[in-house]
Amino acid sequence: MTPTTLTRTASAAPTDLVHDIRLRTAAGTSNPTHDVPQLLAHIEMLEQRLAAAEAVLPGITQLTPGEPVELTIYRAEYEHGQLPLGLYTNRDAARAHGQDLRTREGLPTGAILTWIPDFGDDEAIEELAVFYPGEGGEMEEDSSTGYLVTPLTLTAVYEPEAEE
Repeated sequence: MTPTTLTRTASAAPTDLVHDIRLRTAAGTSNPTHDVPQLLAHIEMLEQRLAAAEAVLPGITQLTPGEPVELTIYRAEYEHGQLPLGLYTNRDAARAHGQDLRTREGLPTGAILTWIPDFGDDEAIEELAVFYPGEGGEMEEDSSTGYLVTPLTLTAVYEPEAEE
């Protein structure tokens, strides 16, 4: 997965465009043959921004006004939270960080890296395991690598009634 970077654009023009069209419409001086193509281009730009935001923060474009905001991020860590490695907007990026560090430590020939969840839930903590060919062709396992991916739910407001 290629990381997507969101950057703030310094363009105030689209907001000015909509404002200007509203003023001209209210004044009765709007020109549909000029305004409609500009509005369509503006809508296309907004759709691209929404798609980029959704790629980075899945669910961000589905927020409902007045509803509590929850967002899951993923923390790559070593040795059960003792050494945080990074925070990511998706599980794949957090996994890649742990795999890279474990690979740099050196791997047995023919090693296979895999993530094993603590339980079957989609939001389970995962630990990196290494499987490699052992003597007699049997697969050996190093399941105590210490590299973890922990999902964390962020909320925008404090809710005393929420489960702790």
